[in-house]
Amino acid sequence: MSKRFLIMLCVISLSFLGGIETLACVGGRPMAMGACFTAVADDINAVYWNPAGLVQLEGNEFTWTYTLNYRDYYNYDDYLAVGTYNQRLGLAIAVGYINIDDCVPFDCTLPDVYIPYKIEKRSQLIFSVAKRLNDQWAIGGNIRFVTYELGYDFRPYFNESDDVGFLGVDLSLFFKATEQLRFGLLLQDLNRPTFEIYDGCYDMDIRNIYILNVRPAVAYQVTDSLLVTASVYDLLGETKNSPVNQQGFRFGVEQWINNFALRAGTDRGERNFGLGLKLMGWEVDYVYLPDKGNVQMLGLIYRF
Repeated sequence: MSKRFLIMLCVISLSFLGGIETLACVGGRPMAMGACFTAVADDINAVYWNPAGLVQLEGNEFTWTYTLNYRDYYNYDDYLAVGTYNQRLGLAIAVGYINIDDCVPFDCTLPDVYIPYKIEKRSQLIFSVAKRLNDQWAIGGNIRFVTYELGYDFRPYFNESDDVGFLGVDLSLFFKATEQLRFGLLLQDLNRPTFEIYDGCYDMDIRNIYILNVRPAVAYQVTDSLLVTASVYDLLGETKNSPVNQQGFRFGVEQWINNFALRAGTDRGERNFGLGLKLMGWEVDYVYLPDKGNVQMLGLIYRF
């Protein structure tokens, strides 16, 4: 049995067991609030969290969130989005982009092999649309063009890589019950996209199926400056039998003091913290995630 075959057998086995990346979501302000934004969705970050909420935009908005450290371990590295809302038509449109580029060592005990690395590159180009149905209800959706590349570096022997592309579809609802109380629902990956990579390699392949992630949420504006929100991740429990059970509750709070914001939350038991500052049409958001390896993020929102 060749060494190349043994190495690839190790690769396939470890791939089914899952990687060491930290799983999370996008956007500086949402992440600081415990990754809990589906029922808030009142800025351009709604592209990812609840596209129906884009009808709350007052005009044009742009955002960019950059992960400052541990970029090889944390999802996601970069997130950009731009969108607009036409009040006369009651229609919002937006485009977003997510980038992940991880290169991490993994355990594979084979002789004469330097530390092997798993290289994962993922990107999503997101097209969002939202329609206001009346003063209370809005509906929205995403079409996401996803590219995924998986590679392994086994020095001094060889490098292996393969890539694939597929589509993801999201559907969402936004309901404004009162001026203070809002509800949101995101059906993420409604089409349950499935893809195979390394198909035919040594008669083995890696098959991945995205779950239908049902994410209900509620938000309450306690005062003009204080917001609290809660949500459920993976309501149907489709990750319970996977290597990483991601089902759980999220909770977040945001307190504004003039143009300065304090934010905190819990993401399935992990703490999130952050700060915000509004200045001349800009909003600068800082995020600190102590339970995700002390990851720090910086987000910008520009309204024009």
